[in-house]
Amino acid sequence: MRLLFAVGMVFAGCCSNVIFLELLVRKHPGCGNIVTFAPFLFIAVEGFLFEANLGRKQPAIPIRYYAVMVTMFFTVSLVNNYALNFNIAMPLHIIFRSGSLIANMILGIIILKKRYSIFKYASIALVSGGIFICTSMSAKQVTSQSSLSENEGFQAFTWWLRGKYASYNNDNCLCSSVC
Repeated sequence: MRLLFAVGMVFAGCCSNVIFLELLVRKHPGCGNIVTFAPFLFIAVEGFLFEANLGRKQPAIPIRYYAVMVTMFFTVSLVNNYALNFNIAMPLHIIFRSGSLIANMILGIIILKKRYSIFKYASIALVSGGIFICTSMSAKQVTSQSSLSENEGFQAFTWWLRGKYASYNNDNCLCSSVC
């Protein structure tokens, strides 16, 4: 019972996080960077106070490795925030952010010389297929919402692929009943 409660709370926390992040970004488009920076600052201060004991405790891993990892993660987070400026739907953004599975598998094969079971290859193919279907269906929604000719519809689709289709801004909000 406690396991179901924990899973439910994580699910509820993630869903509410996405809804409120989308509402914030739609209302104040430039707030994504401060929303990203605030948890980084909190974790850094908390870690310095309690884990590093105000700098008196010697870290087990050299600080430069942490600095590289934090810099890379923060840069990826800022790029993801920048992607929200391109008027894409939040669900589609989340789907693409989780679409790194195939890249990780390919890098594991090339760099680490890993071999995976047929079930893992099949699961990656299913997830990638799901991403393709979601992207395709979102694109169809964009072109079907406006009464454009076929040529204009294709042009709208190509603009949507670039992320700049203007009328797409609030039409496909994750929390469409609130927006």
